[in-house]
Amino acid sequence: MSDSALFTSGGLFTTDYLGEAIKATSAYRAVDVASLRARLVQIAAAFPQNLRTNESQTEDDFIWPVLTSLGWTDFLRQQNLTVTGRDDVPDGLLFADAEAKNAANALGDQWRRYAHGLAVVESKRWARPLDRASGRSEATAPSTQMLRYLRRIDDTTGGRLRWGILTNGLRWRLYWAGARSISEQFLEIDLGRALALEGGGDLFADESTREHWLRVFAVMFGRGAFLPVGPDRRTFHEQARAEGAFYEERVAASLSRLVFDQVFPNLAQVIAVGNPEASLAEVRDAALILLYRLLFLLYAEDRDLLPVGDRRYDDYALRPLRIDVGRRVSNGDSFSASAGRIWAHISDLSRIIDTGDGSVGIPPYNGGLFATGRTPLLTSTRIPDSVMAPALDALSYERSSGDRRYINYRDLSVQQLGSIYERLLEFEIVREDGGLAVRPNLFARRNTGSYYTPDDLVRLILDETLEPLIAERRQAFVAALDRLNPRDAEDYRRRELRDADAAMAILSLRVCDPAMGSGHFLVSLVDTLADHVLDAMAEAAALGAGMQYTSPLADRIEDIRSTILRNARTAEWSIDEEQLDDRHIVRRMVLKRCVYGVDKNPMAVELAKVGLWLHTFTVGAPLSFIDHHLHAGDSLFGLWVRDAIDKAGAIGGELLYAEALRNAQRSALAMKTIETLTDADIGEAHRSAEMYGDVELMTGELDGFVSFMHALDWLNLKSREDKALVRHWLDGRFGDPIPIARGRKAPDGGTAKAEEVEAFTSIWQRARGLMAEERFLNWQIAFPGVWENWASKGREGGFDAVVGNPPWDRIKLQQVEWFAARRPAIALAQRASDRGRMIAALRADGDPLFADFQKADARAADTARVARTSGHYPLLSRGDANLYCLFVERAHALVRPGGMVGLLVPSGIASDLSASPFFRGVATGGHLKSLYDFENRRTRHGLEPFFPDVDSRFKFCALVTSPARTFERAQCAFFLQATNEALEADRSFLITAADFAAVNPNTGTAPIFRSRRDMALTTAIYERLPVLVNRSSGTPVAAWPVRYVTMFHMTNDSHRFRTRAELEEREGAWSTGGNRFQSPAGDWLPLYVGRMIHQFDHRAASVTVNDENLHNAALSGEVTAQMKVDPAFLATPQYWLLDQGNLGGRAIAFRDIARATDARTMIAALLPHRAAGNTAPLIVSDLSASDQAMLLGNLNALVFDYVARQKAQSTHLNWYIVEQLPVVPPAAYGRKFGSKSAASIVQEAVLELSYTAHDLAPFARDMGHVDDAGAVRPPFVWDDDRRLRLRAKLDALYFILYGVFDPADAVRSRDDIRYIYSTFPIVEREEVARWGSYRSRDLALAWINALMAGQPDATVAG
Repeated sequence: MSDSALFTSGGLFTTDYLGEAIKATSAYRAVDVASLRARLVQIAAAFPQNLRTNESQTEDDFIWPVLTSLGWTDFLRQQNLTVTGRDDVPDGLLFADAEAKNAANALGDQWRRYAHGLAVVESKRWARPLDRASGRSEATAPSTQMLRYLRRIDDTTGGRLRWGILTNGLRWRLYWAGARSISEQFLEIDLGRALALEGGGDLFADESTREHWLRVFAVMFGRGAFLPVGPDRRTFHEQARAEGAFYEERVAASLSRLVFDQVFPNLAQVIAVGNPEASLAEVRDAALILLYRLLFLLYAEDRDLLPVGDRRYDDYALRPLRIDVGRRVSNGDSFSASAGRIWAHISDLSRIIDTGDGSVGIPPYNGGLFATGRTPLLTSTRIPDSVMAPALDALSYERSSGDRRYINYRDLSVQQLGSIYERLLEFEIVREDGGLAVRPNLFARRNTGSYYTPDDLVRLILDETLEPLIAERRQAFVAALDRLNPRDAEDYRRRELRDADAAMAILSLRVCDPAMGSGHFLVSLVDTLADHVLDAMAEAAALGAGMQYTSPLADRIEDIRSTILRNARTAEWSIDEEQLDDRHIVRRMVLKRCVYGVDKNPMAVELAKVGLWLHTFTVGAPLSFIDHHLHAGDSLFGLWVRDAIDKAGAIGGELLYAEALRNAQRSALAMKTIETLTDADIGEAHRSAEMYGDVELMTGELDGFVSFMHALDWLNLKSREDKALVRHWLDGRFGDPIPIARGRKAPDGGTAKAEEVEAFTSIWQRARGLMAEERFLNWQIAFPGVWENWASKGREGGFDAVVGNPPWDRIKLQQVEWFAARRPAIALAQRASDRGRMIAALRADGDPLFADFQKADARAADTARVARTSGHYPLLSRGDANLYCLFVERAHALVRPGGMVGLLVPSGIASDLSASPFFRGVATGGHLKSLYDFENRRTRHGLEPFFPDVDSRFKFCALVTSPARTFERAQCAFFLQATNEALEADRSFLITAADFAAVNPNTGTAPIFRSRRDMALTTAIYERLPVLVNRSSGTPVAAWPVRYVTMFHMTNDSHRFRTRAELEEREGAWSTGGNRFQSPAGDWLPLYVGRMIHQFDHRAASVTVNDENLHNAALSGEVTAQMKVDPAFLATPQYWLLDQGNLGGRAIAFRDIARATDARTMIAALLPHRAAGNTAPLIVSDLSASDQAMLLGNLNALVFDYVARQKAQSTHLNWYIVEQLPVVPPAAYGRKFGSKSAASIVQEAVLELSYTAHDLAPFARDMGHVDDAGAVRPPFVWDDDRRLRLRAKLDALYFILYGVFDPADAVRSRDDIRYIYSTFPIVEREEVARWGSYRSRDLALAWINALMAGQPDATVAG
């Protein structure tokens, strides 16, 4: 079969699917291709196929007959899409059947009819170009027009119609509104070529090839592909896209493994051998650059961005070499260990790409990636075929399915390609066992894991964040249009509109990703903004049609295109004009003007450049200069210029920076000039680079000075002598202070003493080392065009938006993760104290790993300290801070006051106590635009987790906020497993600032309502009942006088714990019964942990140990109901603890490890003593046993648990969550139900449920459960059936006390109760499996009736 690119283009479906996989579908095989061809040829024969045929005739005589042949028999023509006027009138609306069409016709407003359709159709005159304007009468590109239609239809139908068909008769395009880039990701089939129209024969295609693509056309554009079928109700298109996504993920995963395990290490090894004097860091970077070059070439050729079809180029292309190597590998050929034919070929091709070669049709693409001077090791290296051939083969052929299949990089998105290499960025090369090995670098937090952000999440963040910014600019244009005076001259009115042109205004947006990694967000940002620019151009043309208005951007696009084509003709470069359409040029302009990014890893920045270059590749034009907008540096650490001025001033260096500041601020003008350059030819690209070199010269002095001041913060100099030395530096006693700060010269004698020079040199070296390792980023200096008046007290300027998915790592070094990547035996230690001893042994043995650990640990501690003390993170640096928290607060500082922040971060940002000062201000201040909370797992959709290497139960959110802009309500949704669930009316709802304050009065954190009904039920409960402890007024008001205690921390107190073997062998202890031991040191009590308890049950599970489990060695050991029938039985703990006199007295414990998706979330039990770890925190008080019973009954009530599930965001049920939960106050227990009060009902039930073992006899005694002689009665016998009935009775009572059951509306109340029970699906499944019905629900509903009838001792069957 011939090259598929001759018949199809666009990225909506993979070429692998369209070329091969589709053949296995029943829809493909069902096409009667002979009959279809005959019909279409007949239509074409009767139609005048020439450029003079107008749009109306093309539509009536060709396009609609073809659609009818594809099964479209129900449609409407020319349906107005606008509410008023006729700005948008697509040519057709296709329906599934007559019933849908009739439903549409029943609506009076034409724009409402689109909600009943399957696809919109836009027809153009025969062979009209689809991606550019065609003169004043055709001022909008047809593809841009379709983009506008789909956006408007998506809004008006709520996402019900998302498909569009655009055609000029010859070429047919299918668009989908949910694509990553609507303008770029389409399916185009060349029907003219498939039918051999316009000239008959085709040298590049045989009959079977044309037949295949005609079948593909029939399937993909036919009515059947748009209809949902099967049990999952997916359309053929959806199934095809899913299969393509699976292919892409499979290939990317396979490539990632091969690159990491084989290709990169082998290339690094041979580069190191060939350059023995080079550092391993240089070797690593050279190997990465070589991989980036190969990536660029593979992608560019498979996407036809390089002229692989040009006979002048094909002998130098990479593709024939890939095929030849693949053939030889398959045949078992050997490759020379000394000859470097493959390397020579790739080296020559790299030089051609860099400098250009008109003789083979290649212009100079420049950019730096292929520049020989930037990576000298690759110039001096000669890699033999025995290394290059396996590397090229691994990158060219996919093997996961068992067969060798050629990888067409056209089917892999740039975003996905970045993820293949991103994993390498935190690794370094080390010498090991006589060779080289790849291991995590010193500061890397973990060993493995891919954290590629799925496209749907990226699009959600970008759409939500940019929406108000885009809307403002479009509204400004409409407002300008409304202000026009029709009596003014038309030219004057057009000039007025140009000043408010929305497309130009969108191109002035500045959007930054401060943790860009491989550039995934930025690549998608290019698509998103390009689509908005094109859409704005179309809207302007439609709204200004009366005065023939077109965006001034249209002229700019045409100028760029003309320049490229003129240069190409002059130099005889091979150029495909179809790759110079409006969308290609707009993407290039967006990249140069709007996109900003930062990453701490310089090689990540280089990788991001590769991705952005590939995505905005414009044939015939050099790679855009983007160094001015992409920086390597630490986004979190650095100083604002004003901070550095104040610090220097406090020491006495007020004047030294003045000249440096003036020079640096002048660079802002140069940055604006750079951004206006299009880089359409090599001269402009060089000019951009030269001007940016001048900018770096102008800013360098100030940047070095500010960074050095910040490095001194990190050094945390304490002594008076050290501080005096810093003053001497500023005073110039060691020489000119600014060159010293920049590292251009070392401190010298000057007017200082020799010992002072020596002491300051030590400080200087440490500070410079920190600057090199940490790469402090001073934002105003790095991006001088974004801020103004740097020395002002208040910052002026900022980005319009900050977006991204920042790191989710804790700042504190996590020993388990760090050692797991380097010395697994240490990571597997059961206790922190054991691990500490093993680390100490490293030090004693002189193991170099200890020095690495010590440095990494100290750097993490310094990071946390500077974050807390810098003043830059006043809200989110408290406690055990996480890096993502700092990024959130940094992002708010980086945007201008009306700017937007959109980040993908753990849901803890909205729920954790440490984040509450920030989130309360955002949520209750009206600065929250949207909060979409996701579970990592996607079980509802049968898909793998969003992030496969993260726990499936982990939750994260798309958080969209603004520091100053306000929103009346925030759009929120929780527990989502797909982005399209955010569109569901019941899942996604608006929450006001007052709502946030009401349900979490102490913290203002976010609830997690799964539905509108959850929100209504929960807020109503809060209106009726007090929270356990209300701190909103500043003075705590407790409904119950209790306090929270964590007795022992499982990590920090691990040195206190003993296993049974340690008790007997090391402590000389003996059992005294009841799970207790005695030794010469005293009495040892069993240590309770969360997994050992359940509701009203302190004997729920024993603890067993799996030494091989890295993160959770302790597991729950089975305890059966039969075991618990024996009142002497007690669960076995993992550890015991010496009683030092503070562990006596019972207490209520609850499980700290709890999730809103577990069978039950709040799990509480009464413990006989207070030896409990932090996973079983205690609620202690001076309450009587009777009051303790009532509080325990409340905590375990289903309605209490239901509300708790609206609050438990993470895996921990923290006290700040518990104390904000509504409880029944003591006075309410006086309510009578017949002869008994609520108090007595609860006390009786809780006593029987809890007192099932001898060790709780003191509680029974205090409850008055004694015989006539005063002796405690025996424990109650464990009986699952009896316990179920008692708990159902309690649940019924609390539904009444909480007001959920309202006798004035019993029917609705009972339905609400059924709904609440339905939110505990695991409980329901377990009960149905065991009892045959949801017994607890049915019994509770029956008990409500009995209690309301005054029958608390009724017999309730069920």
